[in-house]
Amino acid sequence: MKFGYTLENFDKNLERDYLIKTAQVAEQLGFESLWTVDHLMQADEEGLTIFGETTTALYNTITDPLTTIAFLAGHTTKVKFGVSTLVLPIRNPIIVAKQLVTLDYLTNGRVVMTFGAGWNEKEFDFLGENFKKRGSKLREGLQIIRALWNGETSFEGKYYQFHDVCFTPLRQELSQLPLIVAGSSDYMLETAIQYGDGLHPAGVTGKEIQEIIAPYKDRLKDREFFLSVHVDIYKDTDVESVLNEYEENGIHRVILDLSRGDIEPKERMNYLEQLGDSIKSFKQ
Repeated sequence: MKFGYTLENFDKNLERDYLIKTAQVAEQLGFESLWTVDHLMQADEEGLTIFGETTTALYNTITDPLTTIAFLAGHTTKVKFGVSTLVLPIRNPIIVAKQLVTLDYLTNGRVVMTFGAGWNEKEFDFLGENFKKRGSKLREGLQIIRALWNGETSFEGKYYQFHDVCFTPLRQELSQLPLIVAGSSDYMLETAIQYGDGLHPAGVTGKEIQEIIAPYKDRLKDREFFLSVHVDIYKDTDVESVLNEYEENGIHRVILDLSRGDIEPKERMNYLEQLGDSIKSFKQ
C-alpha cells in the first residue's frame, strides 16, 4: 500500500514557505506522493458545507493545483505529485494532457493523478461550462488524455476533434499511468471502469469501497483496477487501525488529510511527523 499526504495549497493560512517545508518534510518521512486540492473560483458564501463541518470557505484562498505541483517539484527530488481531485470538465482536456505530460517529462515520472466531474455548479457557471454536461465531458476528456498519452494523433469526439497532430515530448511510460476517477456513485464507477483504470472515493472505509465495487467484480476480475482513498485524520484517529483496515481490503493508496479536521494549522507539522512514524512502522 502506498501513502500520500494532502498539501495545504488553500485556506487563509496559505503560506509559500510552509508549502515548501511540508513537501520536503513529507518526502523525508517517506510519503510516496503529495496531493494538492482543486478549485479555481467559487462563490464567497458563508455556511455552505461539503463534508461535515467543513465549509467551502476553506477554498476561497487557493493556488492553482497544477502550477503548485510544478513549483514544489523543483524543491523536492523523488516524491510524486498529484491532484485530489482535478475537476476535468471545467478545463480543456487537451491542455490538461499537455500540462501533465510536461510535468511527467520534466520530473522524470513524478506525476500521479485523480480526475473528477466536480460538484460546485456556480464554479462551472463562472468558467462558462455547462454543469449538466460534466459527466459526458469527463468521459470524453479521459478518452482524449489516454489517446494522447498513448501516442495517438487523431480523435473524433462530441466536444473535441483533432487529426494528424504532434504531441511531444512524451515519455512512453506515461501510457501506463492509471487514470483514476474520483467518486462513489454508480455513474462514476461506470466511468472509472469504461474510461479509467481505478476509483478514488473520499472519506469511506476499505470495506465500504469493496461494497461499492462488489456488483462490478465480474467486469474487473481480468484487469488491474487501482483503488485509492482520500481520508481525513483527526486528533483521536487511530491511524494504525485505519491503515490496517485499508490494507485488509486491498486499497492501493491512502491519501491522508490533516486540513479538514480538528488539528489546528500550528499543530499540523507535528502531526505530519507522527503520520510519518506511523507509515514507517506500517511498512516494517
